[in-house]
Amino acid sequence: MIKIIQITDIHLVPPGTELRRLDPERRFRDCLEQIEGEHGDAMAVVVSGDLTDNGDRPSYELLRDILADYRLPPVYLTLGNHDRRATFSHVFPGAMDASTGSVQAQIDLGSQQGIVLDTWMEGEHAGALCRQRLDWLAERLRLDPRPALLFMHHAPLRVALKRIDQIPLLSDNELWETLAPFRERIRHLFFGHMHRNVSGSWRGIPFTVLSGTTHHGMLDFQTELIRDTILDPFYAVVLVDERDVVVHFSQVRLHWEATSRGPGPTNAAMREKSAIPA
Repeated sequence: MIKIIQITDIHLVPPGTELRRLDPERRFRDCLEQIEGEHGDAMAVVVSGDLTDNGDRPSYELLRDILADYRLPPVYLTLGNHDRRATFSHVFPGAMDASTGSVQAQIDLGSQQGIVLDTWMEGEHAGALCRQRLDWLAERLRLDPRPALLFMHHAPLRVALKRIDQIPLLSDNELWETLAPFRERIRHLFFGHMHRNVSGSWRGIPFTVLSGTTHHGMLDFQTELIRDTILDPFYAVVLVDERDVVVHFSQVRLHWEATSRGPGPTNAAMREKSAIPA
C-alpha cells in the first residue's frame, strides 16, 4: 500500500513572531516530528499551499530551514493565496517548473502518480489555473497512463461556507474540461484553503479538504465572515492501493500548548469573527 502525507496551510511568519496568538513554526514542527517518527515509509509529503502568511522572504527561509531539520520522504510544495510566487522562487528555485514558471510537479508513486498543481493567482485570494498550467496537466495525464492523485490549494467547488465560497478555484470548468478525457484515471483530489476537514465528490471525483496546522474555521453557514477557533494541528495520511483510497486525519498535540505564552485562552475564548481570508 502506498502512503502519502498531506500538510496544508502552515502560514509561517518570520521567526520570533506570532499569528493570531499562535506559533505556526512550533505547530508545523510538531507535525514533522510525528511524521519523521511514524511515517518514514511514506513515498512523499505534499504541502498544499499557504506556506507563509504574508509571502515574505524570511518566512520562506524559515520553511527551508525547518525542512532541513528532519529526515522526511521527498517533500513537494505548492502555493496558496497567502504566498508570493516570485519571493518563493528565490528561496526554492528547484521547486519551480521551468516550462510553466509555476510550482507544479509530477510524483512517481510506483503504480500511481501524484500531480501537484499551482492555483495561485496574483493579487487575489481566489485561485485559478491558466491555460499553460492546464496544458501541462493534460500532457502529464496523456503521457503517463497510471492512475492519478491530484493535490492543489484551491477547490473547484462550493461547500456552503459563504466566505470560502467567494474565493474558490475560479477555473472549475476549465479544470473539468482538462480532466474529463482522463476521468477514469483520476482517483482522488486533495485540497487545502478552507481551514476545515471536508470530503465529498466533485463531478463524480472523490475529494478531501485538509484543515491544516494553524487556525481552523468554524462550521458556520450563516455569516460571510470567517469565524476561527483553535484546534490541534492536522495532517493527513493517505493510503492507496490498486482498489482503494483511504484518508486518515491525524491531530497532533506535542509542544504547542505547553509552550504558549501565559495560560492561554480556551477554544471558546479564541472564537472570533474575522474578515481575514482563509
